Amino acid sequence: MKLGNSNRLFIVPIIAALVLGLIFMTAILPMVKMDPKNVPIGLVVVDEGEMGANLANTLLEHAPELVEFSLYDSVEMMGKAMDEKEVYGGLVLPADFSAQVATLQTETPERASVQIYINEGANATAATLVQTALSNIVTGLNTQLSGQILLAVQAKTDVIKEQLAPVLQAEGGSMLAQVSAMISPIQPSVVQDFANPIQSEIIKVNETGKLGNAPLAFMTVTWFVSLIGAAMLYLVGNKRTFSSKGAKLKFNTIQSVMPFIYAFVAGYMATWYSTWLLGFDLEYFNRTALFLALCISAFMYMIFATVRWLKLPSIVIYVLLTFFSMSAVQLAPEMIPAFYKDYIISWLPLRYFVEGLKEVLFFSHNVINSYSIILIWVLVIAFILVWVKNLSEKTEIAETEEIE
Repeated sequence: MKLGNSNRLFIVPIIAALVLGLIFMTAILPMVKMDPKNVPIGLVVVDEGEMGANLANTLLEHAPELVEFSLYDSVEMMGKAMDEKEVYGGLVLPADFSAQVATLQTETPERASVQIYINEGANATAATLVQTALSNIVTGLNTQLSGQILLAVQAKTDVIKEQLAPVLQAEGGSMLAQVSAMISPIQPSVVQDFANPIQSEIIKVNETGKLGNAPLAFMTVTWFVSLIGAAMLYLVGNKRTFSSKGAKLKFNTIQSVMPFIYAFVAGYMATWYSTWLLGFDLEYFNRTALFLALCISAFMYMIFATVRWLKLPSIVIYVLLTFFSMSAVQLAPEMIPAFYKDYIISWLPLRYFVEGLKEVLFFSHNVINSYSIILIWVLVIAFILVWVKNLSEKTEIAETEEIE
């Protein structure tokens, strides 16, 4: 029975809908089910007053479920933690915090100030979330402290009214009512200070500028260039016959060198295109291009080694990885569902690419970093697997006809 005449073909769209629906819905799960919890934030208390100590204890023990504070001894230590991507932001209580709060009930009030640090380069989504969370915490502190100050002011007002009551009663009851309502120790010029006694200064570190979407843009280009390159590399040598074992060895050698040349050209072209078409202003153009070249060569060899051993249909594994990676790598681990965090994100190749590129663009600016070292090992292992296959498979020698 010919396949075209089989009624079983009607089942194929149903099966495709079931399988593809499951795959795509699972792939977008991190974005749809985003549930940020215990996002790490640094806390530095330079203030030695009672107000600073009480506030620090409150934040450490009763912080919202969204964030989790870690105490650091200095701003410098918290800065190092940000450079290591251990925290996505920080809150600093300066040395004069308690003293400034105390002045709010004096004749010369001065608003207290705190610094909010945002580790912008670590993760764009987390940076926005942390800035909102810390701003809300400061707003809550303002509301709480303003209420306490106003209660103290009301108590002072009542005392003043009691002290002036005998004098005003002697002048007449109507005057007492009018003047009593006007008595207040708050000067009009400081009403705003009492309403918002704490002001915040937002300081961004490891800034992304206009390159916030650069890792995602480069990731898409790098991955698809690697997929196409590996497929072409496989098809060039698939079912190829050789005149001798020496000819095969020569071909395999050229085939092993070509990914590096291809990756070098693709890395520089993708970087140049980003400045031309996307308007990226890359301070470290060559380092970015070399990192892309390293990643393309590693991904190409990883995919090529897979299809060399498992044949071309196995490339579908990496096509599926594309969908599973796109949403997962955009979020911080603390923002994704536990299943993705525990079983998927830790081994996604594109995660190492994105984090490594962030290192080049926003942090150490070094091509060789902890993430690129992992990709180098991937490249080395894949290279070895390809050559094991090259040397172990039987060489097909082309038959030559004798000419009489």
